Amino acid sequence: MGRDRRRLLPPTTLGRREFLGLAVGVAGAACKGSGAGPTGQPDDTADPGGSCEPGSPTASGDVSVASPADFTESPFGLGVASGDPLHDRVILWTRLVVDPIDVTLTPTDDVDVVWRLATDADMLDVVQEGVFTATAELAHAVHVDVDGLEADTEYHYRFSVGDFESPVGRTRTLPCADARPEGMRLGFATCQRYSAGFYAAHRDLAESRVDLVIFLGDYIYESGGSGVREHEDGGEPETLDAYRDRYGLYRSDPDLQASHASAPWMPIWDDHEVENNYAGEYRNGGSSPDDWPARRAAAYRAWYEHMPVRMEPPTADALAIHRDAEVGDLVHVLLLDGRQYRDTQVCEGESGQPCDEWWDERDFLGPEQEAWFAERMEASQARWLFVASPVVMLPMDFGGLFLNPDQWDGYPLARQRLMDALDIRREAHPVVFSGDIHAGAAGWIPIDPTDTEGAPHITEFVVPAATSGTSEEMEALGSVLGLQPHISWWDFAGKGWLLLELGRDELVARFRICADVTDPDTTFTETQVFRVSRGVPEPVSETG
Repeated sequence: MGRDRRRLLPPTTLGRREFLGLAVGVAGAACKGSGAGPTGQPDDTADPGGSCEPGSPTASGDVSVASPADFTESPFGLGVASGDPLHDRVILWTRLVVDPIDVTLTPTDDVDVVWRLATDADMLDVVQEGVFTATAELAHAVHVDVDGLEADTEYHYRFSVGDFESPVGRTRTLPCADARPEGMRLGFATCQRYSAGFYAAHRDLAESRVDLVIFLGDYIYESGGSGVREHEDGGEPETLDAYRDRYGLYRSDPDLQASHASAPWMPIWDDHEVENNYAGEYRNGGSSPDDWPARRAAAYRAWYEHMPVRMEPPTADALAIHRDAEVGDLVHVLLLDGRQYRDTQVCEGESGQPCDEWWDERDFLGPEQEAWFAERMEASQARWLFVASPVVMLPMDFGGLFLNPDQWDGYPLARQRLMDALDIRREAHPVVFSGDIHAGAAGWIPIDPTDTEGAPHITEFVVPAATSGTSEEMEALGSVLGLQPHISWWDFAGKGWLLLELGRDELVARFRICADVTDPDTTFTETQVFRVSRGVPEPVSETG
């Protein structure tokens, strides 16, 4: 791997002035001759494709000297993936296994893995290749940061160990920072409890061949048990090996592998990657036994080992996952961490009637992430702003009789601070995409979230669960939510994913819902389609 450590504009501890000065300097170095006018938007003479140049190719080494490995069967049982693309680079991922759900069977030696990147799916026109040493310390996970690529370009990749070759994956780089893309297609997915159903949503997503997948959290569930599909190990993971085995079970699914291989991903996490409804340093309910820090650290490390992300391995107690990426001047995507830095929920974490502490000052994103978000708003120049939030930001109004303290509703002052930061770039039309609640929905956040009859302010789409179900009581609440003035549509029943077609002046959100999540061959229908014009927050239904 090369030693260049550029990232997706990650968290910074610099002051605001120093940060913005550095951002301007980096942008100037990466994209020469931007053709931007005095407002920061490209003028009419600018190159629509942008003028950035690739960096130096990744230091690869001689693939012929890769050491032999002690595998008698293919070690690529978890498939391949790519993620966190930039205009000139992308992360390529795989993890070597003997048995996907028993990490202890994999050899304890480090293993040389050959990677290749080509312009064609048959891997005939190889443009880069190299050797990555997969270490036993990181469960033989591979994160290759391939640099020196052309902007806005499709590539294909494959790994090999000895005589064994992985499946071929498809990826693509982002447009240049000064490019003016006409549009892109994004897939949003979330909430995929293994026992609740089959991953037909990922099969459908893979067949759609989007440009980028944003995963909003709950990639695994810490709870096992029986259902449509049984866990071979139904207990909750508490150790690093147990979390690794849980990821191995999920990632062994062929439809999920196809989704990863079809396009680059940018994932965030929510609660079930560790434990349901945990908050920061606290377990569900606010108790923190002595073994909790070690369990959380194990969960964070296993997440890193299984995600195609541009990050250093986690420390013993933290892994900064909030980051952002700009797709030319079209859209600025910001991904939030809604778990690691938040204060514990009010009302003892129980849904129900709001308690006296509801309006207490508490953190959701934490001070550093809030400051990072505000800084990115000041530096942003894109036409659209997309915010990936692990939990719903839309207010749920039940006349003061019901509160879900785990959503943004439970952190009203923190939500207002985020909305104030978004107002710095209000003209860019912020759109929030959220998951967690196992529902599909479209609506808008009012200027005053406590007044759901107020003027529309920020568009939000709630992405349906890929498989995870909900209770009959929640489904009943869904019928009430659908009647709220700020909610265009709400559905707890449908399972699937969200296809977003983004243009320069409007977007179309297509809710792809399956007929039967218990059928691996189920069909999909666009049950709801919404159009949003830039500058008009209210989604307009296109569904007859």
